[in-house]
Amino acid sequence: MLDSIINAAKAELGKKLSENGVADNQLDGVLGLAKDTVLSNFKSSAKDGDIGSILSLFNGKQSIQGSPLVNNLIGDYAGKLVSRMGFSESAGKSIAGIAIPFIMNMINKNTPDSGLPGNDLSSLLGSGSMGGIKDNLMGKLGKLF
Repeated sequence: MLDSIINAAKAELGKKLSENGVADNQLDGVLGLAKDTVLSNFKSSAKDGDIGSILSLFNGKQSIQGSPLVNNLIGDYAGKLVSRMGFSESAGKSIAGIAIPFIMNMINKNTPDSGLPGNDLSSLLGSGSMGGIKDNLMGKLGKLF
């Protein structure tokens, strides 16, 4: 799902990013790094048992702007833009501050009103053991992305 969202948003997001210093030949790398950052942060949060922040985003219970998870994504992505792609710190922060909220909004637009696919919350959370919760959430996230 994330690949198709990024591909669908590439023109609009690419225009916004080019206005903030991303050259056309850098766009695919910048968007690929954004996708990898979102996936790795969600997987890490799920492995750490922090499923509440992920579910809050996808079930409309928390705004993207108010989410600590999204703020962490922005910071992580900005750092990667600097270290891996050679952007200045200010450019990395600017690009991350545009790209991550844009992508998260697109994910929300593509998530059914009922939340994550397949789903009522009890089936998502599994048998009640922390391992079952994490495994089930990781499976659901895999279907999303």
